[in-house]
Amino acid sequence: MKAWWIAVNEWKQLLREREAIFWIFIGPVLFVVFFGILMRPAPARPPEVAIWNQDETDEAAGGLEALLREDGVTVRRVEEPVSKGRTLVVPAGAGAALRAGDPVTLTLRTGTEETAGERNLQFGIRKALTRLFLAGIPPGAGTGEGGSGPAGGGENEDLIRVVRHEIDVEHREMTAGFQRSVPAYMVMFVFMNLLIGGSTIAEDRASGRLRRIALAPVRSRDILLGKLLSRFAVGWIQIVYLLLIGTLVFRIQWAQRNWVFLLFMSLFALASASLGILLGTLVRDPDKAISIAIWSAVILSPLGGLWWPLEIVGPAMRKIAWFVPTGWGMEGVNAMLAFGAGPRELAPFLLCFTGLFLASIFLAARRLKP
Repeated sequence: MKAWWIAVNEWKQLLREREAIFWIFIGPVLFVVFFGILMRPAPARPPEVAIWNQDETDEAAGGLEALLREDGVTVRRVEEPVSKGRTLVVPAGAGAALRAGDPVTLTLRTGTEETAGERNLQFGIRKALTRLFLAGIPPGAGTGEGGSGPAGGGENEDLIRVVRHEIDVEHREMTAGFQRSVPAYMVMFVFMNLLIGGSTIAEDRASGRLRRIALAPVRSRDILLGKLLSRFAVGWIQIVYLLLIGTLVFRIQWAQRNWVFLLFMSLFALASASLGILLGTLVRDPDKAISIAIWSAVILSPLGGLWWPLEIVGPAMRKIAWFVPTGWGMEGVNAMLAFGAGPRELAPFLLCFTGLFLASIFLAARRLKP
């Protein structure tokens, strides 16, 4: 009960601080919006290609155009290669070669550097040419003489058939834009605010407030538990607040199992709060304690992959993320959001948070002196 009253008094003191209110409710949203817009992926554009037909008939070019359009490619006809973009050159004699069952060599003119979009287009062209070759072009196709052509019901046209259907796997949004910025800055600001909040024990000691509390019939463990409860409540309020903002404003798709996500973030908040309290017991100068808390959060956030995906950094940086709390937090959250991870997949991170919490609170209890 005494720990509860200490926690309530801590809360009253916190609500009088405008800076604390700003960094709990307003600051995180500003970061989420700015970096969500900055990291938002560009809308997907369908691949485009221009077809330059050098053949005397339209058999090959017409068949390729129809099959590429069917595959979602934007196709237009040109009389010469385009200066910007991709041009598919259909050589002279292509139609006759297809009718005879002979190979046809197409030329795709592109930029100097090969891109992923270009590789996908090359695959689509090969697939269309293969379907065209196996389907066969009867005499007169593409010349107005009544042939059936690749799309006209030839007897071999179904030798390659592409069938699209949904598989029984829930769709997960790509972790980019707001889908990444909301959980990333949730982890960052919960960690930073709880480090700073716990380190205020140094301020309580310097002002004599901790000594006055100790003169009352209150045990050290009640003081420690009260501090921990107040900081844990701050973390939980910020987690719930950003969950609501992410769901209602940014339409974030959270974890498949909500209870697993809440358990994960609760252990993360406990570990962060206990680490902040330990910092407050180790450093006597309150200004120095707060500075260490802020800089620790600022340094550990990028190391843990909160500012950018770990996939874009080198292997050494990715290994560092496995040894810092922010890395455990972001890897676990990303596993839940991107892959639907459950308790079994998150067990290593949960054990790390539990170990950090127990070690920090034990050392803080040994160090707590008025």
